[in-house]
Amino acid sequence: MRSNYKKLGPYIKEVDIRNAENIKKNLLGVSTQKVFIKSIANTVGTNYRRYKVVKKNQFTYVPDTSRRGDKIGIAMLENLDQALVSQAYTVFKIIDENILNPEYLMMWFRRPEFNRYSRFKSHGSVREIFGWQEMCEVELPIPNIETQREIVAEYNTIKNRMALNNQLIQKLEETAQAIYKQWFVDFDDDQLEYKSLGDLCSLITDGKHGDCKNELDSGYYFVSVKDLINGEIIYDNARQITKIDFEETHRRTDLKAGDILLTNAGTIGRMVIVRNLPETSRTTFQKSVAILKPKDKVTKTNYLYLLLKYHLKDIIELAGGSTQSNLLLSDLRNFEIKYPGFDFVRSIENKTKPIFEMMGSKGLENQKLSNLKDLLLSKMTKVETEKKLFE
Repeated sequence: MRSNYKKLGPYIKEVDIRNAENIKKNLLGVSTQKVFIKSIANTVGTNYRRYKVVKKNQFTYVPDTSRRGDKIGIAMLENLDQALVSQAYTVFKIIDENILNPEYLMMWFRRPEFNRYSRFKSHGSVREIFGWQEMCEVELPIPNIETQREIVAEYNTIKNRMALNNQLIQKLEETAQAIYKQWFVDFDDDQLEYKSLGDLCSLITDGKHGDCKNELDSGYYFVSVKDLINGEIIYDNARQITKIDFEETHRRTDLKAGDILLTNAGTIGRMVIVRNLPETSRTTFQKSVAILKPKDKVTKTNYLYLLLKYHLKDIIELAGGSTQSNLLLSDLRNFEIKYPGFDFVRSIENKTKPIFEMMGSKGLENQKLSNLKDLLLSKMTKVETEKKLFE
């Protein structure tokens, strides 16, 4: 153990309070993204009294780490006074929050090194478990409480700035959609011809069918539905794979700036305009993500994005009307829209260009903020010698 590290056990206590009052709301699960999510469990005929109660600033984690892609599901309850979780989960609290700050501890759990540690320490012949004893053996630096609070404040400043940027991006996209709708409805239907998405795109295909071999820090990314968030590819938790596996798929998809990604399985309808980022040329994707490349002199990126957004409900209907179904590529290619001609496309492109540039700028800023957030997490190991991580 490093001299400035302490075992977590003396600072935490397991909590096992059952739902004796038979409350039937706020039933939550825990994701490997380290957040609480709405439970998808079938609750028909369920005895709610068996569920555990978790309260604000308490932690919940899933001991079974064997089926979670080398990650552990753990989260701290922040936005509710209390909630319910599965009896299979472990709930615990900090004994004295004046000695160990809950948000500071949650920052430690968010570090990718903790994922690797929890998997390495998991054990079991059928299922690999990161049990309570293993949690108590976790070692981390615990500086004085004021230093912890300063670190948390810096982290939250970054998070809040990213949240504000996401709100602005949403407003900008709504503005662009309003422009598209207003211009589109002004057209006389008799002036429009029908074209399929296949006519508007030089390529519509999906990612790799089958798995890839992981390679830590390879710099070759294999993104999936979970990595397409708020109109951006978020690389924080994206898988990294071998160069050979990357090249096999990249030869076919050839991801470039200006392409559009659309999730077509699992959660259908998440969309991203691919930015000109250092990671772009080293990114490919799973079969749950489709790529649409705008065809030259037929359509443009921003127009195609707005078109897809405008018809998104109809596109989801192709998959049976559920965002949890599968959207066939053939149905996507054959989906017909009223095409107003390339002059109109260019007009919409020019009109919305400043809006999309601002969206891209804020998206890029969030990428940098995300990197800064990761840097802050990585420097937690030096908190004894660095009272202030960023001056």
